[in-house]
Amino acid sequence: ISANASPLRRNVTIDEVGNVAAFLLSDLASGMTGQISYVDCGVSQTAVAVVEAP
Repeated sequence: ISANASPLRRNVTIDEVGNVAAFLLSDLASGMTGQISYVDCGVSQTAVAVVEAP
């Protein structure tokens, strides 16, 4: 999916994925159970059609 299809108009960075992983491993996330944490610049919150390139 291109960055233009993302609500934030950019692609996620590896640092952002790492930050979420660090949060989940920290005491700050001790109250979280059974959650799915999407790190996708909002793509999972939209109904984006995937169009294949010709």
